[in-house]
Amino acid sequence: MTNRDPEPVGPVAWVDGHASDGMLASYAAGTVETIEVWSVEAHLTGCGRCRSAVSAHVDAARLARNRSVLLSRAALGDGGRVRRLLCRCGLPDYLLDLVAATPSLRVSWLLSVVGVLAVVAGEAAAVRYHLIGGGYPVAAGYWPAGALAPFLLVGPLLVLAGVAAAFLPMFDPAYQLTVAAPFSSVKLLLVRTIAALTAALVPVVIGAFVVPGPGWLPVALLVPSLALCTFALAAATVVDARAAAVIAGTLWALPALLLAANHVPLRIVQPSAQLACAAVLLASAVVLYLRHDRFELGWMR
Repeated sequence: MTNRDPEPVGPVAWVDGHASDGMLASYAAGTVETIEVWSVEAHLTGCGRCRSAVSAHVDAARLARNRSVLLSRAALGDGGRVRRLLCRCGLPDYLLDLVAATPSLRVSWLLSVVGVLAVVAGEAAAVRYHLIGGGYPVAAGYWPAGALAPFLLVGPLLVLAGVAAAFLPMFDPAYQLTVAAPFSSVKLLLVRTIAALTAALVPVVIGAFVVPGPGWLPVALLVPSLALCTFALAAATVVDARAAAVIAGTLWALPALLLAANHVPLRIVQPSAQLACAAVLLASAVVLYLRHDRFELGWMR
């Protein structure tokens, strides 16, 4: 028998089979627990009464802004040849929409990455051609190893920053849309990570060809960049996502700075370091696979 005088710990969630006004207000404010959100959303699909009631708690200005954004996006067309090519390769249209909304794929972000790389690569080239000084020791008789230190420090960190921006809700204006996407959070996370990783790695590799360093430098940056990003994703299943990105960046920055201070910056990408990065990459991938359910449970929400 149901008790007619319950003494709940919190506010009443359901009344006569409908969501209570307090529950709808919390749902509209985004303060409801994940499981209760699912229950409310499942109920709203078939209950016009509750849909009308929840509209009274929604911020009208926010809805107007969201509507304007969606209409402007819809007016942009099909996204051009690249989008059509990806669609022909089998990628679903809704997946392309979510990837396109990734913050680290915006033109402003990519221009910032290119700008930073241009500065550090230009500094190294200027030292190589004696346009600026610096007193860097010259290795192998033709390129100044010390001048590469800023590029070696910044390159992988830019890749990490792009991936971090792809999975941190604080940087994502389309976060609420991605949460409601019709596939798992892990799938969205990996798709966005791959897209951001590719977009950031391309200018970093091009910059590595420009700096006056050894010919193997572009390839040598790949494993450390992958290791940093994978470590950040794996760490985000244990600690706060922002802390995970900071920890990953620190693990690269500290040894890079110490080696640069000792005038041997290239050791950060030489064989012993490559093996260490490969081990971190493998271990992080295993942790991410074993703990991927943390993303599904709203660990980063």
